[in-house]
Amino acid sequence: MGHVNHAVYLQYMETARVELARRLGMIRDMSSSSFIVAMAHCEYKKPIRDEPRVTVSCLVSRIGDRSWDLDYTVSAGRVEFAIGRTTQVGYDYHTRSTVRISEKLRKALGKYSGKPLRFRGLLNSSWAGPGVS
Repeated sequence: MGHVNHAVYLQYMETARVELARRLGMIRDMSSSSFIVAMAHCEYKKPIRDEPRVTVSCLVSRIGDRSWDLDYTVSAGRVEFAIGRTTQVGYDYHTRSTVRISEKLRKALGKYSGKPLRFRGLLNSSWAGPGVS
């Protein structure tokens, strides 16, 4: 169709999220993680056609008791192709339950915090999802 498929944008965001999680020590290898993704949102602005390279910026836009939001910008130079947001929830895979964010993780996330992006519609409200704070 002459452009990057819409699902690939979410894969780009996932790559940025995993890299940040590695930097924070949240993922030690490919089979370990201390969080789950509870929500993913992407707003498409322009199609990626024949760009040889795109950049994905990722910042922490909200930190709650058990969850945090990451905001993403997919761009090349001055051209913005998409923005997105995911909500991650601290999770214990052994007990299959959510967990509170440790003070250590809260401080580490704070080092990557920034101003939340502006989205069209629902994401501009304070809704954080069912049971997520």
